[in-house]
Amino acid sequence: MFERFTEPSRAVLVEAESLAIELGSRYISAGHLLYGCAEGREETAGKPLRDCGIRAASIRRMLPRAEEQPAGQVDAGALSAIGIDYQGVRAAVEETFGPGALAAAPDRRVPTAGARKPHFTPEAKRSIELTLRAAEELHQGRIVPGHLLLGLLRLDNEFVWSILEDADSSVAALSSAVLSQLAAAA
Repeated sequence: MFERFTEPSRAVLVEAESLAIELGSRYISAGHLLYGCAEGREETAGKPLRDCGIRAASIRRMLPRAEEQPAGQVDAGALSAIGIDYQGVRAAVEETFGPGALAAAPDRRVPTAGARKPHFTPEAKRSIELTLRAAEELHQGRIVPGHLLLGLLRLDNEFVWSILEDADSSVAALSSAVLSQLAAAA
C-alpha cells in the first residue's frame, strides 16, 4: 500500500514520526499524523487546514510530551535494587573531585543509536486504512496528503475534534475543503 503514497504523503508520515520522537512518544498517534498534514505545504491537506485556521504549531502545543526524569535527579532506590550504592558512589566522587562534583557534572545521557522507532497506534493504523478507502472511493490511484487528512477526519478521534473545535471548524467543512482541493489537483 505504501508504494501508492506520493512523496508529499510520505513526508507527512516522516513529519509525524519525527515529532513523536521529539516529544518522546513511543507511538505515532492520529495527532502526530494531523501535525504532519498541517506541517506540509502541499495543497490538498496543508492549505485546507491553514484556511480553517489550523496550524502545525497549535497542534504541536496540544500533543503530550512524554514525562522525563529531570536531569540531575537520580532514583537511588532503583540503583539500590540492582546493587549500586548511590550514596557510596556520590561520596567517592566528592572525595576525588570535591563537594557537589556529581551534581555539577553535565548530563551526558543521549538516546541510543539503536532506539526503536515509534509504531503507529491502532487508531493511526485505522486512519491509514481510511486513507486508502478515501482514495479508492475517489478513484485516485496515488495517495496524496489530502487523502491522509480525509482518513483522519473519518476517525472518531477526540484529539482531531478538539483541534477542529478550537479553530471553529467542523469535520464537514474541512472535508469539503479537502475534496475541493483534491478535485482541483486531479
